[in-house]
Amino acid sequence: MSYRNAEEYQTLGWILNHSEDGFYFLIAPENAQREVVDRYAASNVAIYDYKKEPGRYYFHVVESFLNDHPRARACFLLNFQLAVQEDADILRLNFSRDMLARLERNIIFCVTPRLDDILAKNAYSFYSYVKLKSFFEGEGESEEVTEKQELTTRGFDLSTDIEEAEIDFTRPKAYLLSKAISLIHQAEELSGKFRYRDALTLLRGALGIREKLLGEDHPDTAATYNNIAGVFDSLGDYTEALEWHNKTLAIREKVLGREHPNTAATYNNIAGVFDSLGDYTEALEWYNKALAIRENVLGNEHPDTATTYNNIALVYSRLGDYPRALEWYNKDLAISEKVLGNEHPDTATTYNNIAGVYDSLGDYPTSLEWYNKDLAISEKVLGKEHPSTAATYNNIALVYDSLGDYPAALEWYNKALAIREKILGKEHPDTAATYNNIAVVYDNLGDYSTALEWYNNALAISEKVLGKEHPDTATTYNNIAVVYNNLGDYPTALEWYNKALAIREKVLGKEHPSTATTYHNIAVVYSRLGGYHTALEWYNKALVIREKVLGKEHPDTAATYNNIAAVYSRLGETGDAVKETRAE
Repeated sequence: MSYRNAEEYQTLGWILNHSEDGFYFLIAPENAQREVVDRYAASNVAIYDYKKEPGRYYFHVVESFLNDHPRARACFLLNFQLAVQEDADILRLNFSRDMLARLERNIIFCVTPRLDDILAKNAYSFYSYVKLKSFFEGEGESEEVTEKQELTTRGFDLSTDIEEAEIDFTRPKAYLLSKAISLIHQAEELSGKFRYRDALTLLRGALGIREKLLGEDHPDTAATYNNIAGVFDSLGDYTEALEWHNKTLAIREKVLGREHPNTAATYNNIAGVFDSLGDYTEALEWYNKALAIRENVLGNEHPDTATTYNNIALVYSRLGDYPRALEWYNKDLAISEKVLGNEHPDTATTYNNIAGVYDSLGDYPTSLEWYNKDLAISEKVLGKEHPSTAATYNNIALVYDSLGDYPAALEWYNKALAIREKILGKEHPDTAATYNNIAVVYDNLGDYSTALEWYNNALAISEKVLGKEHPDTATTYNNIAVVYNNLGDYPTALEWYNKALAIREKVLGKEHPSTATTYHNIAVVYSRLGGYHTALEWYNKALVIREKVLGKEHPDTAATYNNIAAVYSRLGETGDAVKETRAE
């Protein structure tokens, strides 16, 4: 193989030695695939060659082969282009995606450039799970690469700050495009470590390559725009996220069409941003656009369609329309149980979400029933130390907290915390969320000093990992303010509320429900200080948002009505005054 393939061998070595389980592509001409794979034949890998074992792609064939090689650290599916010849083969590949993923093995699909192009356009469900691709050139194009160069692993150093690297565009196109994929993969790893700014640096490098070599209207360029949007979404910079999602959308609508599943995915992502912004009307509009495509193209029983049902349910739950939320969750559940089965993690997630609705309704026994259904699957399928299992422990603790059973709540939170600290680490946002929840329990118990201790633990992580302007950081500021309010230290409470408010108005906007919550909480402080007219001013700011965004029947809106009535009562103005406030 040519010297130009040196970095591709490094990538392949990294996949074999360091990567997580998943799908990978080795892209090479048919006559070159065998030579590449043979270099690893003596290693602990399994090789299934569709040239020697002719036949179309079927999941059970791959599953049986992997079961016969339980100790192999990876499996090469050689000459996979021979197994995918017709639309029916692509359909089977798409629908077996989740089953392949559940095998929890490194599967390296050896494909020709032509099949890679076909799968990118037509096997969208399967292709979206491919973590990394390596492009190998054929023989006779350059000097030979040494064995040492071929077998060296990439050895990504993600422990230091990432600086934007200059791209040498004199290198071959195949090399540069492979480099772009490598940068995207590294960016995903950095995002997983919450190093979002460094991830953006690498993504911009990948984007520069793809825009220059493929053009601004290429689907792969659009995919990079989408990745950048996702990082900004994680940063809580929703304005930037929308801008990049709209760039993605412009390409996908133009090149793929308005009924392509990838276009639907962008509609879904835009809806998610509006959901985060608290603009639920817009969120529903975009989710329904995604749903129309998915039902039409993928069908009413496809997992992606079920995901959209789930997302719509989430919006209705946030709006306090719990009957409608349950209706959509049940549509999601019907698909998940039928297509994925009663023990699939996605089915467990739906059980979890339904439990959350019953928790919001105050039906705690039913909520616990659904959480326990979720827990039974999570512990059995994922294990007792999986982050998803920890999330269920956390949610069960929330129910006990709502029930006022604080010892039980702390017991379940500590189970969640033990997993999150061990598996995710002490600086992970989910660990910080558990610190926050434990603080809430101590606040409810009236142990304010312990509550502040736990909140400060959460705050240290949020400020370091997410930044001082992230919505989650604002939430911790808000919660610390609640403690000082309970302590009767109203000036300090206002100081912390104003810190939360500055972030929420800037990042989420002045009409977001979380911003309304801060207005409401500030009003509570002024009411306790005896500043009733100032309190009414802040309550009315909260009320305008809650009536507009959540509706007049939402529990949060009702809470504001109740507090306004209480203020008027203290002022000696009841009856008509309260009615006027409701009518504004």
